[in-house]
Amino acid sequence: MRITFRLSLSLLLLITVTSACAQSGHSSPAHSSAIRNIITFFSAPVNYSREPVYLDRQTFEDRILGHIWESQREAGRSRFEKTTDSTYLARIVWVPDSHFTDGKPPVDFRNPDKSKRNNPIFGLIYSSDIKYKDGKWIAPYLYHPNFGITAGKGVIFFNKDGDLIVRGTKWGFSATECYKIVGFTPDI
Repeated sequence: MRITFRLSLSLLLLITVTSACAQSGHSSPAHSSAIRNIITFFSAPVNYSREPVYLDRQTFEDRILGHIWESQREAGRSRFEKTTDSTYLARIVWVPDSHFTDGKPPVDFRNPDKSKRNNPIFGLIYSSDIKYKDGKWIAPYLYHPNFGITAGKGVIFFNKDGDLIVRGTKWGFSATECYKIVGFTPDI
């Protein structure tokens, strides 16, 4: 039901934007690509949104640290780090070899800031100033380099199965990704 509603809403948005661009005569390939990215980002079917498990703050605040987390929807792995001001940041620490071109790592070519489009995705900090509150981590933003979209707010929590759930929201739409532990790393 939820997936059908999201798909219907995405198609309605696509039809509205496409018809508005056709009437104005200002549709460029870059604009069309951006619209497709937004619709794909918010309409991709994901069934990972289980209820959060509210954890005790003193015991589990740093539970996201010390692990390498692999997205179950996108190719890539992340690590969370604690900063000196006791907030957290999320960094991409691995991308598959298939994303390399001529031995060079992939770059953030969809970044809306043109000056950052040649920055490598490996090592990219896609969220910072993340704060722990009431059993979950609140992110002021979540950047998605595959789509070049920054969600205005995000929430990170563990579901009942112990998976890390990352949910970002933009324009009233939300996208959810599930992360599983694939390795351990010393805290940095």
